[in-house]
Amino acid sequence: MSTVIKNVTFFFPYKQISGIPVLFSNIANFLIKNSKINVNIIDYKDGALIRNCVPNERINFIEFKDFVPCKINFNTCLILQAGLPYKLRKELNIGEQVKIIQWAAHEFNLIPFISRFNFIRKIQEKNRIFYFLFCILNFKKFKTLKQWIPEMINRGSIVFMTQCIYETTREYLKFKEPHNIKYIPNTSDGLFEYNNESVNRKAKEVKDKIEIGWIGRLADFKIHILNYSISSLSKLAIKKKIKINFHIIGEGEFHNLLSLNSENEYFSIIKVGSLEKNQVDLYLENNLHCLFSMGTSAIDGARLGLPVVLLDQSYLPILSDYKFKYLFNSTGFDLGHPVTSEDFEKGNNSLNQIIHDLVNDYYCISSKCVNYFNKNHKIEIVVNNLLELFQENYYSINEVPKEINKQGFFRKLYFFYLEKVKKSYY
Repeated sequence: MSTVIKNVTFFFPYKQISGIPVLFSNIANFLIKNSKINVNIIDYKDGALIRNCVPNERINFIEFKDFVPCKINFNTCLILQAGLPYKLRKELNIGEQVKIIQWAAHEFNLIPFISRFNFIRKIQEKNRIFYFLFCILNFKKFKTLKQWIPEMINRGSIVFMTQCIYETTREYLKFKEPHNIKYIPNTSDGLFEYNNESVNRKAKEVKDKIEIGWIGRLADFKIHILNYSISSLSKLAIKKKIKINFHIIGEGEFHNLLSLNSENEYFSIIKVGSLEKNQVDLYLENNLHCLFSMGTSAIDGARLGLPVVLLDQSYLPILSDYKFKYLFNSTGFDLGHPVTSEDFEKGNNSLNQIIHDLVNDYYCISSKCVNYFNKNHKIEIVVNNLLELFQENYYSINEVPKEINKQGFFRKLYFFYLEKVKKSYY
């Protein structure tokens, strides 16, 4: 653990439990426990990030309020989820002495779109016409982004969780491939670790009934693959006469689209609702044999030795035959990517094989998942690699070109709507 860095700041004001607050709180708790580094948390008073930090005198909480200036004018290392400079919350005022690292956790973190309004944003993410429109209307800004982003990637100031996130960024911005791309994969930490006795117990239990879980927000890019998984498991359960309980842990704005009509004599759905991070660990350990999930939730399960089936993102209902796969078969640190034609194969037998493996080879699948986690996502490795970036890879706010730091007309219009009409950011 680095002893040079004395102060780290996490910024992610968000009230719902989701991947980034869990990730940042995991790292904050780890730093407090395993180093002498002081930690600052900038979040809403009831935000998910601060809620999941273990209280400690070395954690300094800075309350964030919508439309109220928030200054970071002290010497610290600031970790941000990656984003275009002009999209940074306008309330945040960052001093020149702050060392900044951006961590790209989503395919569209660094993609410039024409509008942030939700109904337009969804169209933009599905149709590139709006993206090209941005490029035409904001040629100078787009040209500057094409220069600045690869420069920051080369320096190591912008790092990527997965290869897919990087490739999507490069595909949209069309820059030459930098020579020094850094990947800092997602990580997980919690109350429990891998327990061989627990795995052996579950290996026996699955022969009578399989407890499968989903953990995650019921968001637009998650709901359809979740519904497809529920439907597919329901059909397989009745076909093979295998008892399966499917536990849904999480809430979200798309809960009304959740398909709950797939229950039968062999397949049941258990709605657990939203759980905080420490509650999730306990639920995984005591109630589940397997996870169908993506993102941070997937590696939460793998850390405990649960067999994890990695799901992918889709903004549309899944109509073709999706190929289910284990986490340990993913590449490029992938924890769920936007679906492509390669994720489908007509009449494939992937789900049947997975259920067969759970019943007949549970211990082996469990071992492969936890070994994959330890090799790629263990928190000690991830945190050390992240802290090393602050030795020389960071950037300061005065290095951001003015052209990409100022908000455009649509961005200003959006914030006017939030502040004067909606009167809240979320």
